Amino acid sequence: MSAGTDRRWAELARELEFSQLDVLRKQAEGWRNGLLGLTALVTVVTALKGRDDLSALEAPWRTVAVWLLVGAFLLLLAGSLFAVRASFGRPGERVRLGGQALREWTLKEIGRVRRAVYVSAVALALGVALVVGALFVSWTRTEEPAADLVKVTTPAGPLCGELVSYQRDKVTLIRTTGGTERQVVVRGAEVRKITPAKSC
Repeated sequence: MSAGTDRRWAELARELEFSQLDVLRKQAEGWRNGLLGLTALVTVVTALKGRDDLSALEAPWRTVAVWLLVGAFLLLLAGSLFAVRASFGRPGERVRLGGQALREWTLKEIGRVRRAVYVSAVALALGVALVVGALFVSWTRTEEPAADLVKVTTPAGPLCGELVSYQRDKVTLIRTTGGTERQVVVRGAEVRKITPAKSC
């Protein structure tokens, strides 16, 4: 490198000392925007779609999924607040005038901004991990919708099976016996009562 290039790099290094806080604050603004957007997305999706999806879960897994989503929301919100703090500083904080005081404050503020950005990044990673965990629970522990099982009472005795169709003149069921399915049609005149069944 030439002497002119070395001199220019030295000048840039000196300038960077004075612009470091501004650069960090701009990075923190990016984190803040991303975290607030993700927090809003998790909130909206959970509020609009979550109840339907979570209602299909069995009792203990529903609770696990809800707490994972609550934890994710709180982590993303905390990360957003740390990113806001890093972007704008503490509200009402006064900066003393004077070269040495300003330099000391700037160095301390650089450290605080770095820590806040680090905490917001960790909160983002953990929040996303909890959302993924909640999705995993909801995808793997969702009960399959139960078949429309009914019990049909006839003079010959009760029949149980999956309801295929109901018409005035006939009721069609699929009965499973011994691992094989067969369709059974019961005449409407023979049907005394039809009741839902949990199992056959």
